[in-house]
Order: sequence, then structure tokens, then C-alpha cells
Amino acid sequence: MAVVYMRKLEEEPETYDSKFTALTKGVNIEVQNWIINRINSSESILEIGCGTGLLASKMVQKGNNVIAIDRNFQMIDYAMKNYPTDLSGGKLLYQTGSFTDLPTPDGSQDIVVSKFMLSELRPLEQQLFLRNVWKSLKPNGRLILAAEFFPSGFWKLLFKFKRWRYKKKLRRLRLKSTYLVKWFLKYLDPIGFKINTQIKWKHGSIQAIELQKINDKGTNEPGYYRPEIKRFKGLRSQLRIYRCIFTGQVDRVPIEPGIYQSGNPNEKSPIIVTANYEFTYIKVMRDLKGLDAWVLCIDSNGINVWCAARGNDFGNMQLLEAIEATGIKNITQKKTLLLPQLSAGGVAIPQLPKNSEKFPFRVKYGPVWSKSIPQFLDENPAQKPDRMKLAKFTLFHRIRGGITHTSFLFRKIFILPLIGLVLLFSILTWFNKLWWIGELSLWIIISNFIIALLFPISRFTRRFIFKGIFFGIINIIFLGGLSYLIHNSIFYTLWQLCFYFWITFFSIMSFSGYTMATSPREIQEEYPIFNLINKILFVLSLIFLALGFLFSIYI
Repeated sequence: MAVVYMRKLEEEPETYDSKFTALTKGVNIEVQNWIINRINSSESILEIGCGTGLLASKMVQKGNNVIAIDRNFQMIDYAMKNYPTDLSGGKLLYQTGSFTDLPTPDGSQDIVVSKFMLSELRPLEQQLFLRNVWKSLKPNGRLILAAEFFPSGFWKLLFKFKRWRYKKKLRRLRLKSTYLVKWFLKYLDPIGFKINTQIKWKHGSIQAIELQKINDKGTNEPGYYRPEIKRFKGLRSQLRIYRCIFTGQVDRVPIEPGIYQSGNPNEKSPIIVTANYEFTYIKVMRDLKGLDAWVLCIDSNGINVWCAARGNDFGNMQLLEAIEATGIKNITQKKTLLLPQLSAGGVAIPQLPKNSEKFPFRVKYGPVWSKSIPQFLDENPAQKPDRMKLAKFTLFHRIRGGITHTSFLFRKIFILPLIGLVLLFSILTWFNKLWWIGELSLWIIISNFIIALLFPISRFTRRFIFKGIFFGIINIIFLGGLSYLIHNSIFYTLWQLCFYFWITFFSIMSFSGYTMATSPREIQEEYPIFNLINKILFVLSLIFLALGFLFSIYI
């Protein structure tokens, strides 16, 4: 769990080592000592992610020549001041750099060392890291690394809870979270490494591994990892889809990014690019219906195409990364990538490399719905017909969006306040008033389904603030009438009206991401005004709800 919080610690090189030692309860010192004991003398060593330079200086003192790199200039500056390069024993060189462009010639290093850096790399980046390290190592060279892994058994639950807590801290600090080293061990053999030795601490949550470079393929290039085909038919896959829909898509649900196969593709088969969100993968594979094609799932961080493109998780960087990490250019003569139309908000075609050896492709946007891909490939139209490029927000899509959105709101916003109210009523022995909490929940559900079902009639404006006001008025009329019929009290109903308006006003802005009726830029422009109005309405809603509840008790 320590690695999750490293990004905050890295902002303060002066206290990094002491705070990281406290965070790991001294395990990082044991890891460092283990690495030092695995190293001899008179070896050429490259350390990637050297941090403050402490480990690099110790490796030099054993008589080795060390190149230590880190992409954080503050760390390199601190290392040069506190662990100078003129140490006795060997040579030490500090550089600002990263694994993407190693400062050493191919086949030049006896050892590459990396500690607590893997969790900062996404899965495809981890594969690129291994490939670049493989190239830099001499034959039978070694990679020594330490990283945070999932522990086993019961400890996995505790690990997930701690990680959730740390991730909340990072969100408050506006820092990006780290990534779980989930599939890393699968990459080793295909790329060209074998495990020499492995040691674990804290129930396996921290591990140090010594890997040896192998070249049993008779080439001077590392291999590529390709994930196993993931099932997309049957009950289990359908349940995974329901999980995404009925849990509000609040959890990222990633599959391994990489190359998958639909049917039996060959070097002339089309390349379909999509996200590594499990729901998306299952839907695309089902819609291809066995069509012979390569399916390239880029690392969208387990987010669907539309949301990933809007949130910078499906863009040029992720596309180029997938091309390089998977080596898809080596298995196909096809030089056209068919991208989802809804990724256009993230992928900027003019900024992609032209006639590049690393990116020898042209990009073409496919139909808006994956079910149209087979027909699109068969007809290969010069221009897509409207039926393939217009995303109609049909009744079916609105109902499904309403279910997903309502689930999202309960999980992320309302569940804890509602549980708190239940506990408060229980303490005050107001058991006969628990119906009120159930009624609030029902109003939230009904309000969101009013939005989903009647959304087309709000097309008179693109501004979601105006849509919120419009649906707020509808909600007041509908729920106000329903409340009066249930309670037969005009006074009680009047106390509730502000809440009816607020819940719809708040929900419509949240619902905007499901509709494809706006753009991130438009939402960002509206958000400051929306946020102010929302806060005022929220406070008034709480006041009037409390007064209405007291009215129902005492009058």
C-alpha cells in the first residue's frame, strides 16, 4: 500500500526516505539490503527510478559502475547534492530519464535495478519496461526489482481496504493513483525473462524478484505478450455485463489490454481498436459474430470508450502505447486501424505520426455502434451512412442509462447518508418513521427515471442547467402530486418541493455523461454556475426536508 502514497512523498525529496521507511514499517530497508546482497562487484548497473540516490551510492561503494536515472528532476538534484558521483569504489552517473528511452546501448548492462516503480506504470507500460530492459541487458543479464503486489488469502481484503483509503487521500490531494501489479508475472516468459529467486514480505504484498534474461527464440529481440482469449459468451459473461449496468459502472472493470482474436484472423484481417473495459470487450466480440479480425484493446484504464475519450484515457498516447507494446504491426499487413467513432473526442488524428516505423498505420473511424462493424467492413463505404454515425439515444438506451445512473448515485452519493439516517432513527427509537427514509429513496429513483424517459423533450436546449430547471419543474408537479395523494397533506408536500427540484437539478448534470448530448468543454463551461446553484438548492432542501419531517411528527 506504500506505493499508492509514494506520489505525495516524491514531492519532498528531503524527507522521502524517512517517510517511506515509516510507511513500509522498515520493509524498504530490508528490500534494499536484499538487492545489495544480490550484487557483486565490477558490474555495469542501470538503476531505473533511483529516487534519492541512496541505493545507487551503495551499489557504487561495492565497486560497480552505476547509471542512475529518475524522471523526477527534484530527485536527481537531491541525489547529486547528497550522494556525489565521486564516491570511492566505482563510477556513478545521474541522469533525468525514464524506461521509455534508456541512456545505455543495447546489450551493455550486467544488471538493471528498479524498486517500487512498477506500480506507477500501466500494464502496457510494464511490458514496454520489460522489453526495453531486455534490450539493454547483456546475454544472461539480470533484472532485480521490488514492487507491491496483491497479497494472498484473507490479506487481500485488508489490502484492498487500505488501498481504497489511500486512493481517497490521493484524490483529496489531486494526485493520480498508482496501478496494481496484477498481470506482471504473466509477461515474463513471453518477453524473455525467467525468475531466479523471489522473496516476499507482509503476506506477499511487497516482493523482490531477481529475473534473468533468456533468449531461447534465437533472435536479438524480446518477445511480445498476448493475453489469453477472455470468454464473452455464456451466463458468466452476461452476469459481468449486468454487474457493470446495475452497479453504476462506478468501478473500473478492466481486462488485460492487448491483442485478441475474433474468429481466425490472418495477416490480411482487419484491426478493430476498442477499450479494455470488460463490458465493451464482451459487446464488441459478440457483435463481430466470429468475423475474422484482430481486436486491439488499448489500456483505457477499464473505462468505456465514450467516457475514456472524454477523460483522456482513450487518446493518442494510449493508442501509440498499444501499437508499440503489442507489436501488432508485425503480425498483419493491414495498415488501417478501425477506431470507435466515439473515441474521436480523445484521438487527434492530425497529431499522430505520419509514415513512421513505429506507427505505420492510418486511422479510420468505424460506426458508432459495434453491431454495425461487420456490415461496415463488408460494404466499406466512402462515407458512413447516417444510420452508422448517429448515436440515437433510444428508449432502451435511456432505460439502461437510467438504471446505471441511479445505481451510481446511490453507491457514490446517497448510500452513506441513508445508512446514517437509519442509524439515527434507530438510536432515537423512531422505528415507526423509517418509512420516510424509504420514501426519500423512492423519490430519488423516480426523479432519475423521469429524466431518462422524458429526456428527448429537453432537446430545445443544449445547456444542462436549463434542462435541470425544466426537469425540476416537471418533478415538482409529478412528485408533488404523488406525495399529496399518499399523505393527503398540502403542508407536508410543500416542505418537500425544494428537494424534488434539487434532486432533479443535481441528477441531470450527472446524467450528462450518459447522453452524448453535450461535450466536456460545454459541461466545464456550465459547471461553475451549476455548482453554485446546486449548493444553494442543497442547503435549502436539507432545511425544508427537516422541517417537513418535524411537521409530520408533531402536527
